[in-house]
Amino acid sequence: MIDLDVWEEVPIKKDFKLVGTTWVFKTKKDANNQIIQHKARLCAQGFSQTQGKDYSKTLAPTRQLNLLRTLIEYAAAMNIQFEQLDIKRAFLNAALEEEV
Repeated sequence: MIDLDVWEEVPIKKDFKLVGTTWVFKTKKDANNQIIQHKARLCAQGFSQTQGKDYSKTLAPTRQLNLLRTLIEYAAAMNIQFEQLDIKRAFLNAALEEEV
């Protein structure tokens, strides 16, 4: 993470509560069960925070179920093929309004 310049060590401020972290390790294998890649991810333990004290709101913009149903119905009626995708790293570079 240091080589990719995605890590920055900062001093701990007095008034801030630290959030713990957990490393998650994964080994990817091919169809022949041969190891092709080792991956690691550092996850924040957000469950240790208290709403109103440690944060004010959380929002993950997701499509509403009714909208999805409408799109599927429209695509079926018009014989249109469509695809859905999920961007796993969507929040990594999002601008933050508050200091963390």
